[in-house]
Amino acid sequence: MNLQLIIITTLIILSIIDLSLTFYYVDKYKKWQPNKPYDLIERNPLLVFLWNNFGLYLGMFIGAVIILSLIYLVGKTAHWAVILLLFLVFGYTLYNHYVNINLLHQLIEKYPTGHLSEQIFGKVVGNN
Repeated sequence: MNLQLIIITTLIILSIIDLSLTFYYVDKYKKWQPNKPYDLIERNPLLVFLWNNFGLYLGMFIGAVIILSLIYLVGKTAHWAVILLLFLVFGYTLYNHYVNINLLHQLIEKYPTGHLSEQIFGKVVGNN
């Protein structure tokens, strides 16, 4: 195997992990607070647009196809510095998933109904 194939495979695996963790987080969050808009849960505008127009499941599938295709093209054609930057971004993203999923589990455990007290959290959009 050559280096380019290893890089492309690694980038696609990291992207699949990222997309899977994003789906898990958003699905869990929407079950906990169903009125919360997607744009307040996720920052990726492509995924938010697709979820708003096609729903979570189909939108995630379409987004995964688009994102994985872009990752493949970047891995195949980009300069090594761009690929290195992409690896660093994936590291940062996976760390943020770890932190956010743990915080969400703590919130769900402490407030299982999804209602967050206005005295503690202030006005929360999508609060149950």
